Amino acid sequence: MKKKLLLVTLIFMLLLSACASQSKNSAYDDYESPTSMPGYAPIPAEPEAVAGGESEYTTSNQEAQTDRVVLKSAEISISVAQPNETMKEISALTNSLGGFVVNSYTWKDTDYSTGRSYDKAYILIRVPAEKLDSTMDQIRAMSANGLDGVIFERQVGEDVTSDFVDSSSRLRNLQAAEAQLMELMQDTSDLSSTMDVFRELTNIREQIEVLQGHINYLKESAALSSIAITLVAEASLQPIEIGGWKPKGVVRESVEKLVRSFQNLVDFLIRFGIVCLPFLIPLGVGIYFLVKALKKRSANRTTKRVNKEAAASPVVTEPKPEEPEEKK
Repeated sequence: MKKKLLLVTLIFMLLLSACASQSKNSAYDDYESPTSMPGYAPIPAEPEAVAGGESEYTTSNQEAQTDRVVLKSAEISISVAQPNETMKEISALTNSLGGFVVNSYTWKDTDYSTGRSYDKAYILIRVPAEKLDSTMDQIRAMSANGLDGVIFERQVGEDVTSDFVDSSSRLRNLQAAEAQLMELMQDTSDLSSTMDVFRELTNIREQIEVLQGHINYLKESAALSSIAITLVAEASLQPIEIGGWKPKGVVRESVEKLVRSFQNLVDFLIRFGIVCLPFLIPLGVGIYFLVKALKKRSANRTTKRVNKEAAASPVVTEPKPEEPEEKK
């Protein structure tokens, strides 16, 4: 009775640990084989029968029998009349195709040469992989100038078939090991051996959950392709047209440029005062005192040299001229 109660408790704890393992990310390389457990023997993989009674089972053969798993993605940038409205149309198109919008946002881009602001938008969608080409055609058609409005376009694909086949094979092996350990736990009467088997079961269950999540990610990524779309206002790409002369507009633009120049100057002075002055002031004070000391030293040397020359040369006194006698 106690043994059965202990087995039920351990199985219940195993189920709880399996639920909690979904939030962990343990790697398969950390897996320790349970071959050291008493009574454990790995289940050999079923080989593929070939002519002549021989068998062969390799990863390359399995890949050849498996459909290719390719992750497709695309990027495109087009010019449209109103980016905000076009983004809504793309969102509605995505929902109608059975996809979904991953994220989207809009912003304003300012042309400082003219002082005008233009709308821009970005939207990332995921659509069924088999509808990727048709979706790209419909997005190109939304351009204001047709194919001429396509600014940038790129499609890429990543073949993950090897990763998918390898992960599936490892998952099957782990599930087989889990089944044998469950049988071994029921036949084990020693408490220490039962706890060892339970720890191995917990470790294997964590790795099964991680591999299953990775396989599901590959399947979902292969089934749904991503498209990154940038929408640019058509007006921002048009060349400047020279119309009638408008003095008020010229004055306004000149004043704006003058204000911007003044702002740039003030910004430079503020940055200069905050970043450079704390270093330049001590440096300037040090240079000032150094120059002052050098000047004082040079003056002292000059004074000593003059005094020395004066002491070395004899003093010659000139006779005073005789005063003429006064005429009587």
